[in-house]
Amino acid sequence: MPDLVISSLRGGMNNSDPAIALPEDQSVLAQNVEYVDSMLGERRLGTTVVDTPSYIDGGDSDTAVDRVTFLFRHLPTADETASEFWVLGVTGTTTAKLARKTATWQTEVTISDTPTLTGFYQYQWDAVSIHGKLHFAYKSNKDRLHVWDGTSMRRSGMDKPGAAPTGANNGSGTFSSVRYYRVRYTEQVSGTTVRRSNPSAVLTFTPSGTGSGVVVTKPATISEGETHWELEASTDNSNFYRVATTLVATTTYTDTASSYTSGTLSEAAAAYTLIGSARYLSHDDDRLVWAGNYDDDDLASRVGWTPVFGASGVGNDERFETANDPFKDLDTYRHGAITGLSEPMLGGIWAFKQHAIYKLTRTGLTKQSYDSDKYTDALGAIHGSVFSGVDETGQPCIYFLDVDQGPCRIGIGGIQRCGEDVRATWNTINIDATKVVASGVYYPAKKQAIWNIATGTSNVPDKSIILHVDKSRTFADGVRKGWVLWTGNRPKALTTILYADNIGDDAARSLTLVPYIGLEGLGLVHRCDTTNQDNAVAYTATIKTKPYWLKNVLQLFTVMAGYIIAKAVASSQITMKVYRDFEAETTVTVSNTSLAAAGTETNVIKFLDNLNGAEMRVAQFEFTDPTTVSAKWELNNLTILQSPGQSS
Repeated sequence: MPDLVISSLRGGMNNSDPAIALPEDQSVLAQNVEYVDSMLGERRLGTTVVDTPSYIDGGDSDTAVDRVTFLFRHLPTADETASEFWVLGVTGTTTAKLARKTATWQTEVTISDTPTLTGFYQYQWDAVSIHGKLHFAYKSNKDRLHVWDGTSMRRSGMDKPGAAPTGANNGSGTFSSVRYYRVRYTEQVSGTTVRRSNPSAVLTFTPSGTGSGVVVTKPATISEGETHWELEASTDNSNFYRVATTLVATTTYTDTASSYTSGTLSEAAAAYTLIGSARYLSHDDDRLVWAGNYDDDDLASRVGWTPVFGASGVGNDERFETANDPFKDLDTYRHGAITGLSEPMLGGIWAFKQHAIYKLTRTGLTKQSYDSDKYTDALGAIHGSVFSGVDETGQPCIYFLDVDQGPCRIGIGGIQRCGEDVRATWNTINIDATKVVASGVYYPAKKQAIWNIATGTSNVPDKSIILHVDKSRTFADGVRKGWVLWTGNRPKALTTILYADNIGDDAARSLTLVPYIGLEGLGLVHRCDTTNQDNAVAYTATIKTKPYWLKNVLQLFTVMAGYIIAKAVASSQITMKVYRDFEAETTVTVSNTSLAAAGTETNVIKFLDNLNGAEMRVAQFEFTDPTTVSAKWELNNLTILQSPGQSS
């Protein structure tokens, strides 16, 4: 009889369709394996702990946090090798610590305003790097966005003075007619204004007839880093002119001007409106984009944006101008709150709700700078599941998890469902997880879309579903093939990012990016794709094929012998099982087959000559780790010799 040859299982796992009906290149289980270099599968790599500063991991003290809930890669300049690694560590619901690593770990960053750490809030931080700053979105005791400006973390923008200035007559003469005054606070750096507030309330001052000027006293300071105050004056309470810029330590200015028409006309009163406590952040090249609000449910469906960087004004990435209609409300009372915001992709910014998706497209106008269109109300995204990547042809796309359909994507071909092959796994998702339902990232080096999901009763991710994008194909029922399932500690990611693979070096960051994950009580921060264990904790890799008919249904056969072709690894072993007739029994186990080379070959052929077992019509094969943890194994071919037995 002809041999049974299994030359590819790159179609990955399929736990949706009947096992006997699977395509030849799919398997019923592909657990803790991947398909990067191999044809039948290779054991995934594990993780190692990343050393963090003592105020995060505790060092020799008992001040360690017990989980890392947020990681971020910050680019303060265009130089990718100068990227920074940011870590948020949390203890209980009262303590949060923020760390940053440049070439080395820096002193603890003081968090601006007290973050709320109860419930979901400690897990729902967001951030975006733009114009050298790192903008943060989190719930705190202040309805504001926050920003790291390269020196300190503070509230975004600058609040306006809390009261109008006061005035008094000065000197003698004829300083007549009513005057109107207001004050703005500013921050100057090296003589350049970098932030400005909206103006105070207006002082209406009518000279008594005996003064030659007005002594204007500024309102109380606001303690938001202001260095100067600007006095604006008007004779008509409409057109205000900037008449003086004064150090904040100087509390008064004497105005003796007879008119202001030759001065600098001030910006509109609402030109420097503050950005509130947004939930999601993105950027559109030259402007900041935000969505949702922690403190106002009426803004749960709002997307807003700043003026473009470089336009008139200062601190443009920390303000918005209300006169320019800088926001869109996306079906405020339909489809729930916004649950995700994409990077600029496919000609726009994509805003997700749980049951709807919207596209925001630039108009090129200063006023109403974006149009919004509902793309679909048939699908939406779970919080934490949205990320950018590419499809199997290399075209950009956005991946996300829909609460009903599971993995999906938006690309040049529109919306595509991607998760039919892992339907059985998706059906176990705990959408009501009290901590983290999902986290995800696209891993370009391996062309993997990785989601960590909470299943069963788990309140944090406990499994990962991974799509090997380059192994996937588009069919009538969506994108299929290329899926694997991971278990162990790596899937327990509360947060996941890509960062340089040389994080342990006190040097310029590498341009090779690998995944990093934040965990709870498991070493806090792990670098992925390193060792053969998850930070010294074992996991089991298994590939279980579909059942194969042994040629003639009316004929019984005996599986006599076979061989596997595998990558040669001196310390690696593999265990193989043969199952008879839909697992009627395990007929034989081949234990601890060494994959060590006999000479210098890079691949080995290992004969399996002890496969004799009961006669069967259907054979199913399983590869797994031996009892002891194996080195990474990589399988490329299985050939089985069949011997006919008696007729049925």
